[in-house]
Amino acid sequence: MRTLALVLVLLLEGCAFSQLREELSEFYADPAALTGEVFARGAAQIARLDAPGFTFDYGRMGLWQPVSFVKEKRGGIYFLEAYDPAKIPVLFVHGAGSTPQDWRYFIERLDRSRYQAWAYYYPTGLPMDVSADWLNRIVTALHARYGFQQLFVAGHSMGGLVARRFVSLNAQPYVKLLFTFATPWDGVPFARLGASLGVYAIPSWRDLVPGSAFLRALQSEALPAGVEHHLFFGYREDAGPYDSDGVITVSSQRESRIEAAAAQVHGFKTDHSGILDDAAVFARFAGLLAGFN
Repeated sequence: MRTLALVLVLLLEGCAFSQLREELSEFYADPAALTGEVFARGAAQIARLDAPGFTFDYGRMGLWQPVSFVKEKRGGIYFLEAYDPAKIPVLFVHGAGSTPQDWRYFIERLDRSRYQAWAYYYPTGLPMDVSADWLNRIVTALHARYGFQQLFVAGHSMGGLVARRFVSLNAQPYVKLLFTFATPWDGVPFARLGASLGVYAIPSWRDLVPGSAFLRALQSEALPAGVEHHLFFGYREDAGPYDSDGVITVSSQRESRIEAAAAQVHGFKTDHSGILDDAAVFARFAGLLAGFN
């Protein structure tokens, strides 16, 4: 049964079984070595949102072939324009199997007279603590170089988990706002299937299992003082706990401890990916940015 499930998942994702086996065998043989390679990457670089490395195929590589993604020296924080000390950085964190292009609607409509868009690009198959730690190291280095006084952070889906963990690790007063969209705070039941595949389990799947050590830690740790969290969730029917955005249940998106700590909760009738292309969602986000003092 497990073999059949694995084959079906791999067929759906378009990844060859032998390729996945080779990738994950190397990771599980020495995860610390790959983590070291991740942390050795440079701090930031400038790129266009249409850069060839931001395409769908590379996003899938980050999920299904995270070792290759790291060895090809992809990832990091990308400035979408030259750094401007007069503009507040807004850092966008994509979800599983995705790229910064998922944020195109938001980035293209961001008020560039006040803000500059930064995008975190990372191999989403790696453990989320690794992704959050890498992000923290890069941001810390950037702050040492540029000394920005404010940083706003936005994460979609799994990227919301990474973003919140980063904010907790960073714990610096320059992080002021956290926006999360359609984030599975209480996990994804389907992840149990992926996590049950032993040495063939994508590492981040283990973190997404409801009740995982990663999720328990995230739910129990308080945000640093001074960080204002705006939680956006999507629904398709009535916004009840058993409703969903087509991927994540409302109950997971509105996990009680995370929601209780949020400054505001914003619900929209939209689907999991559509929440990032919704005019009303962006208008609320832009208004919160503009109204923050």
